[in-house]
Amino acid sequence: MKTLKLKENLYYVGVIDHELKVFDAIMPLTYGTSYNSYLLKTEEGGVLFEGSKAFFEEEYLANIESILPLSEIKYLVVAHTEPDHSGAIEALLKKNPEITLVLSPAANNNMKNILKFPFKSMVVTPSKELKVGQYTLSFVSGLFLHWPDVLFTYIKEEKALVTCDGFGTHYAFDNILLSKVNNRKEYRESFDYYFDCIMSPFAAHCIQACDRVRKLDLEMLLVGHGPVVDCDVNEVIDAFEEDAKKHLVTSNPAEVTLVYASCYGYTKQMAFALEKDLKEAGKTVHAFEIDALNFQALKPEILQAMQSSSMILFGSPTVVNDALEPFYDLLLSKTVTFYQNKRFAAFGDFGWSGEATKNLTAFAELRKMKTSEPFAYAFKVDEAGFEKLHEWLKAL
Repeated sequence: MKTLKLKENLYYVGVIDHELKVFDAIMPLTYGTSYNSYLLKTEEGGVLFEGSKAFFEEEYLANIESILPLSEIKYLVVAHTEPDHSGAIEALLKKNPEITLVLSPAANNNMKNILKFPFKSMVVTPSKELKVGQYTLSFVSGLFLHWPDVLFTYIKEEKALVTCDGFGTHYAFDNILLSKVNNRKEYRESFDYYFDCIMSPFAAHCIQACDRVRKLDLEMLLVGHGPVVDCDVNEVIDAFEEDAKKHLVTSNPAEVTLVYASCYGYTKQMAFALEKDLKEAGKTVHAFEIDALNFQALKPEILQAMQSSSMILFGSPTVVNDALEPFYDLLLSKTVTFYQNKRFAAFGDFGWSGEATKNLTAFAELRKMKTSEPFAYAFKVDEAGFEKLHEWLKAL
């Protein structure tokens, strides 16, 4: 059991999980995590901020009861409904069904699908306020940090902001407070990794959130995971914004990423011709020839080029009725928001049937890219083929 008094009437009642090795089945963890929750004692009763993960209900409830009886909890402010935040709410409400959940419209809908039984709720939106005893709770948009249900809460009198997944990290730390963390390099490593895995698809929203948060008078960030930010608040916000800017996806119309593989040189000849035409048209071309040996080394550089390019061209020969695997790997390496609205076109040679370009085009469409008709040519490209390729590019 781990609790900590943060301010006169504000307590940490979260759960620290050193044993978690993988988050959400796909994110390996080095430092474990925590499921942070906070309790504010007011003249009207207790206000909880954040639930906890299922299977940690017993510790979560015991932490709360060590500060205040569950019967005296009046509100639970649900910042976010992902199960690592909401899983223990059912156990809490079964102990005290009179607790009112304070939450966004999207979170209210989600909780209906999570709990499957009636509950008391108060639906609030950004800029609304709730007075509870001597405290004022102001609600701030946390939209897409990293779900559409996220709502930050500013506890005005304590100069503290409950930020859920925003500004946090998967970093289990028994002393709870950032001011107690001696290994800041390790903390920043986990902070950046957390942003890359969880927040990066929503980089633009993260930058907007930093602007909103900076307008508040803050002494503390009550994050959903990792050490409570009780010091260096502005530095943590700056680091979050810095990470967001690195992951901001743009579509520079002057940039094209051209990735190709070639078994016998035919697709490579097409790629050379396309690169020449593009450069003559004034485009900056990021060109990469990939194969089974160099792909993993080139992959980060390719993705970085794709991040800023407005057009992506993939050139793959057809091998056993399909495109080569690395092209699919690239299209699965980031979330849909990374590819959305970028123009995509496929080209390549074939011998028997020529499915590669069609399959890549269909897959790019699933990634929400703006696709165009592919260009496929049987075996070696001749003069007539290059002329058709030139016209195809011109149409793009």
